[in-house]
Amino acid sequence: MELENMLKMIVTSSVRYRVLLALSGGAKTLGEIHAQIGSTKSTISHALSDLLEEMLVAQDPETKRYRLTNIGRLVSIQLKNVSEALESIEKFKDFWLSHDLSGIPENLLLRVGDLKDSKLHRPTPEYIRLPHEVYMELIKTSDWIKGVSPILFSDYPDEFLGLAFREDVEIEIITTRSVYRKLIELSSPEAVEKVQRLENVRIYVIEENPRIAFTVTNNFLSLGLFFSDGTYDMMADLISTSERAKKWGIELFEYYRKKAERVM
Repeated sequence: MELENMLKMIVTSSVRYRVLLALSGGAKTLGEIHAQIGSTKSTISHALSDLLEEMLVAQDPETKRYRLTNIGRLVSIQLKNVSEALESIEKFKDFWLSHDLSGIPENLLLRVGDLKDSKLHRPTPEYIRLPHEVYMELIKTSDWIKGVSPILFSDYPDEFLGLAFREDVEIEIITTRSVYRKLIELSSPEAVEKVQRLENVRIYVIEENPRIAFTVTNNFLSLGLFFSDGTYDMMADLISTSERAKKWGIELFEYYRKKAERVM
């Protein structure tokens, strides 16, 4: 089938689309598909006929169960990716729309669906706590920390030193040269000397402004973005505890670490 016809065949029918996604979980009878997606059996049968004709689905003649062909499986994986990406985009529409996304490489933007289970933390009249306060509480419970931060909050030096001196916490931080200089300036020479001797701490400097601030730990991913005018949005923080989001965050960290130079 030509690409244009395949796209048209799938996206013009929500039933065909849902049948493909239902079968991505394994072979099913007509009744099992009906129970999962809720359409009438006659509508599902018609959709299955179309999918059988285009060799996206096959039927076992003995069990009467339908399954995805290899092509159908490939298509269903992409449909699932698109579905999850659109879910994440819609869920955090205002967040994506109002911020600068240039700090996220395209390969990770393609996987924005990995963040669909996140929560957007913003102060409200009923809950006035700043996202930064929530973040600082979460980070204290972590066993390892990887972060990129071109910004510096006033409590960062003391909190960072407290975590670093625990020695059971592995810490990797990437920051800009100007923020690194400020961090050294706000810390005592004795503290800096002690940190330099710690094996659990690695600090890197990146010459470019990442235009993104994020932290990934064994417990969570925290993602903050800049506005298009270059100012950091301190009132919005996307936080997720899902394994997929944390893996996404680790890959984003590795993207920046390849560009950075270790200074401590």
